[in-house]
Amino acid sequence: MIIDGKKITEDIKQDLKKQVEQLDQPPRLAIIYVGSDPVVDQFIKIKKRVGESVGVKVDVDRFEESITEDSLEEEIKKSALKSDGVIIQLPLPSIFSIDEILNAVPKEKDVDVLSAKATQAFSAGEQSIYPPVVGAIRELFDRHNISIEGKKIVVIGKGRLVGAPVIMWLKKKGIHPFVITKETSNIAHYLKDADVIISGAGSPGLIKPDMLKDDVVLIDAGTSEVSGTIKGDADPECASKCSLFTPVPGGMGPITVVMLFKNLITLAKRATRT
Repeated sequence: MIIDGKKITEDIKQDLKKQVEQLDQPPRLAIIYVGSDPVVDQFIKIKKRVGESVGVKVDVDRFEESITEDSLEEEIKKSALKSDGVIIQLPLPSIFSIDEILNAVPKEKDVDVLSAKATQAFSAGEQSIYPPVVGAIRELFDRHNISIEGKKIVVIGKGRLVGAPVIMWLKKKGIHPFVITKETSNIAHYLKDADVIISGAGSPGLIKPDMLKDDVVLIDAGTSEVSGTIKGDADPECASKCSLFTPVPGGMGPITVVMLFKNLITLAKRATRT
């Protein structure tokens, strides 16, 4: 089965829109964007479009690369005061300490679950929201009645947006996946035995059909730009071997974006109760 991420996203958006309508005022999301990048511009347009479709106010706070790290942290704090959630648009220019900037986002406003405090809370089971990619995977598994208990699971990559939160989530569930990194040789050996593969390597065409066993669940959450085209980690022909396959584009991407807004609404509701 090839997943239609856009259709699933539309279903979720309808539910989120109803939740927003029940709030006293629309939630507000601040996106902190440093520098300029045409690809990033497109991602931000998508986020704004999704936010507007569910009734969320999306503010893009844009800064030149010449801003100092201290000044940027101050601007993040200001944005947090007037918003229900804050996103640091990645990647940041290399002159910045990514961890320091992410940690400037208050835990109760961290819809991406990327700051140290938010990550620790999620790891300890004290967080009511999930990292967006984990929320998207849970949504897929719940919709298609996929159980991962007792399955052989392989995660490709340990990056902060996909691999790291997925590994953390699986370990919380008592599942210890095999993790493939750049140092792993003969990855086909490990993939061939996997029941579930979750990839966030950002390496186009890394996974080939002959590396997979029949009826594997393949979650491709890796994206790369190749000659102006977005590519996934898996060759599209892999779909023929899979019981469930998420294409790139159009699979995990839309669902992950809408999970940001699900998190935002959850945090906004919590704030109104406290």
